[in-house]
Amino acid sequence: MLERAARGTRYVAAAGAGTMRAWLLIGGFLFIQVLVILLVGAPLLRRMAALLERSTERDIRLADAHLGRDSGKSGTPPPRTEFWDSICWSAVNSLAGLACVLTAFVLTVGVAVSLTCPLWWWALPSEIAVSPGGYPVDSWPAALLTPFVGLAYLGLFVFCVPRLATGHALLARRMLTGTDSGRLRTRIAEVTALRQTALEAHGLELRRIERDLHDGTQNRLVAVRMHLGLIERLLTEEPERTRELITVAKDAAEDALRELRGVVRSIYPPILADQGLAMAVTSLASRSAVPCSVDVRGLPRLPAAVETVAYFVVTEALTNVVKHSGATGARVTVREHGGEIAVEVTDDGGGGANEHGGSGLSGIRQRVAAFEGRTRITSPPGGPTTIEVRLPCAF
Repeated sequence: MLERAARGTRYVAAAGAGTMRAWLLIGGFLFIQVLVILLVGAPLLRRMAALLERSTERDIRLADAHLGRDSGKSGTPPPRTEFWDSICWSAVNSLAGLACVLTAFVLTVGVAVSLTCPLWWWALPSEIAVSPGGYPVDSWPAALLTPFVGLAYLGLFVFCVPRLATGHALLARRMLTGTDSGRLRTRIAEVTALRQTALEAHGLELRRIERDLHDGTQNRLVAVRMHLGLIERLLTEEPERTRELITVAKDAAEDALRELRGVVRSIYPPILADQGLAMAVTSLASRSAVPCSVDVRGLPRLPAAVETVAYFVVTEALTNVVKHSGATGARVTVREHGGEIAVEVTDDGGGGANEHGGSGLSGIRQRVAAFEGRTRITSPPGGPTTIEVRLPCAF
């Protein structure tokens, strides 16, 4: 409950800034209309439209983040809005946002005044009456009871502010994307972003494969070639030395083949193709350096592309557990329900996972977003860390 109140407070504070922008933009729009009538404001109208659009897109991002949507995190741009949609929203937001901010402000002041009243009421002149919440304070006994009024204010704050924030966010989404044209613009923006995300994920995968081949397999094959050249030179001069070099070249070739098989398995593991996601995840967990339990009961065969992404999610999540979490145990759960596959990886490590700290979490989010999936990462300081992914089973 306190966490919801904190999230609601942050949203209302940010919405308050949006309300100030709305007042300024509405005032600027009306002023420019006067200039247009005087035939001198037409060049400013396009500039005002751009400012309104940017302000509206910022409000949509804020609403999406509060409502738990993925658009802000996965790189999905907010939908473009029509000029008059932006004008209408700015007009409504100038009042709705103001109401939210004033309500939160009054409740905050009520809490502060009521809780601190016993510390300063006696210093006020007698002609100034203090009555937080309509409760008159004219004596020490009355003053000592005002913290209970503060608790009532605090209860109202915790109850009202999250609901005001959610209502404001839903209103923003409804007005800006609730119409048919708004939904179409939203879908176009999402598809465009998904295409870009898929291209980026594909590029990252190609670069990873190239790096693995260049840094590992290629170097070992070059070493094999060098050893074969030395063998050819020493074949008649030093037979014993030749045998040693043949052994070294053979070992290098075996290492190169082993690394090449590893690269191939990372692209599409044979066990995934032969036995399905359930067995592939079980095998992966059994090889983890951190003890890992697996729950994949009743998991059917899924489309190959979906199984590959789910396997990638589990692989990256377990790699992150081993490298960064300091965990002593992990759990992997994979379920199929309602046309979706749900993947959850939890560890008992120290938490505080950072998507931008080279932990592979951003790669998970990108890969999942490319398939119109959803990713939720929870990692408070002290742990535990939970990665939840939802993927559609069909497209």
